[in-house]
Amino acid sequence: MVNGIDKKALFRLKAEPYLKPISDLGVGFYNLDENTAKIEFQLYNTKGPLLISENNIDASAYFESANGSASDVIDLEVLDGLNGIVGITLDKEFLQASTSTKVTGQVYIGVNNVDNDPKNNEVAVFREFTFEVADALINKISSFTKIEYIRMFDQLKARILQRVNDIEQAIANGDDYVAEMKTVKEQGINQINQTVTEGKAYIDSIIAQAQTNINDTATSAIGDVKIAKDNAISTMNDKVEESVSNVENVSNDAVVHVDEKLNEFNQAITDNEFVKPEGLNDKLSSLTWQKYKLTQDDGKPTFYTAVDPVTLPPGQYQISYMKNNPFNNSGSAMYNVEILQGIDNTKQIFAVVSYSGQVFIKNIHKGSDLGWKELTKTQTDTGWIPFNLINGALSNTAYKGFTGNGFDCAYKTITNGSIITKKLRINGSNLTPGQVIAQLPVNFAKNTQVYPVSVPGSNESAYIVIRPNGEVRFNLSNSDDSWNEERYAYAELTWHD
Repeated sequence: MVNGIDKKALFRLKAEPYLKPISDLGVGFYNLDENTAKIEFQLYNTKGPLLISENNIDASAYFESANGSASDVIDLEVLDGLNGIVGITLDKEFLQASTSTKVTGQVYIGVNNVDNDPKNNEVAVFREFTFEVADALINKISSFTKIEYIRMFDQLKARILQRVNDIEQAIANGDDYVAEMKTVKEQGINQINQTVTEGKAYIDSIIAQAQTNINDTATSAIGDVKIAKDNAISTMNDKVEESVSNVENVSNDAVVHVDEKLNEFNQAITDNEFVKPEGLNDKLSSLTWQKYKLTQDDGKPTFYTAVDPVTLPPGQYQISYMKNNPFNNSGSAMYNVEILQGIDNTKQIFAVVSYSGQVFIKNIHKGSDLGWKELTKTQTDTGWIPFNLINGALSNTAYKGFTGNGFDCAYKTITNGSIITKKLRINGSNLTPGQVIAQLPVNFAKNTQVYPVSVPGSNESAYIVIRPNGEVRFNLSNSDDSWNEERYAYAELTWHD
């Protein structure tokens, strides 16, 4: 159904020759279900789910009710050929004919014999199963109740007709209502006119009183402003006289100070205490400060092109097309270089490749060039890449490990320089010994890897085999008939390629 209201039931059928009791699916449908009563079957054998398609098999089913009703032989639809899942939608007429009974069904699989050779005929009959068909509750409403509903509808209809008749009579008497509305209108107009007259008189009295208050307030405010003005002028005059006196005192003091400094300057010239131009270099040389220039005046490194840094003095440089560079090529990259030089003919040269940030060092000891060495290492991590289990194996999202912090099936690669680390997480159920449960990228494991895995709640010894072609296979070391496919395997594996 496109609306998603299907009532699906999934049942696993195993192809085996052993006689077993009829299995009850434990499900039930109703006789009013239409195109929603669906049953799906997963067909499998000891090797796992059957690989099927509509081109290589004919799948059908037959159903029979306990009351003798029977269906036709109905073709099954292949829903998931890789996991051996087929399905059927039960017919509405058959469900109604089987009301309140138990239905027995059976599935048949036959090989599609395209050349009609009897020797190639193969048919497998799977064991019987049962389910129930119940009567929908709505079918149990009594005829008395239905009559009561009809009577209630007739009473409602009579009341509505009476209300319509009342409304029509009220409309017929509309003239009286109009006369009454005119009387109310005239009374309202008289009341409004009286209210307007009284309101105008009240507003006029308020305006007169407000005008009187404004005049009194203006006279009082003018007097206050005049007094404030006179006080401000008097205060300002006092401040001006005080400021003029302060300026005259400061000016006199400044003149005296300048005269004293001029006298000191004249006396210094007389005593010849100023350095003459010819003695300036001697004065600078006698000062204790750093005299070697490591950078340009603006602090930036000195730029060179097509030069070997071994030939440069100590300092900071930016070199393009550096000769004898760490990569032994034309050196077209830009290098930021710092050169340290010690005694006894020793020198350390640090070079940073500007576009990649790689750092190299060259050590020269007593004149011997020891070559370039890289100081940086690049590490990459793909992060966990999730994947689904295949061939009927189920990813176990319910089990989260002994500590409650479990994981889903995933893999990742970590590269640290020349060291490559591979990690694999397995968490699944419905596993069959010898079954291929996952397909990883080719060469994820360059060599075949074998690791044990945990099987919680079981004494079985299990292990995982990862091959270079990406195939992941589940195996048991001490398999016996006690293995239960509903048990799950749980592990995180790590190796280095």
